[in-house]
Amino acid sequence: MKRGILIFSDRLDRFCRGTAVGFFSVMLILVIFQVVARYLFQSVPVWTEEAARYCMVWGGLLGATAAFKAESDPRLIHPPKSGSRLKIAASTWGRAIAVVVFLGPVLYHSDKFLVRSWHRTSEAIGISVAWVTLAVPAAVAIILFHLAAKLLESGAGKAPK
Repeated sequence: MKRGILIFSDRLDRFCRGTAVGFFSVMLILVIFQVVARYLFQSVPVWTEEAARYCMVWGGLLGATAAFKAESDPRLIHPPKSGSRLKIAASTWGRAIAVVVFLGPVLYHSDKFLVRSWHRTSEAIGISVAWVTLAVPAAVAIILFHLAAKLLESGAGKAPK
């Protein structure tokens, strides 16, 4: 079971990294198209700016999950990698508590957030804004899953021998 969770966490991370790169690549193509269209044709399709913005949202949040998994996310204090087991376990649990305290309420209130945005449509593309706002709870859920896998991997819940 533990091995399966760790493997799934790694595959989910690989998927998120690839998808984030895809969204950023599409965003780059759309921005280049906007610049070329503005200066060559004096006219830009309205939907390109909105699509680029939505790609940025999805790419950024999926990139945040990859940064969390790789432990390269921004932080105030870097946890110790060596030292006493107690110090390492305390820092691991401290980080876990901070992540849950910060992201837990976001995930808890995401259903209301999605319901509010479901009936709003984007101006240019005409899709429900909920498809864009879905990136927030998806990223939070993925980060929390990676956190659980990391705790499982580190054995932070075990009593010292």
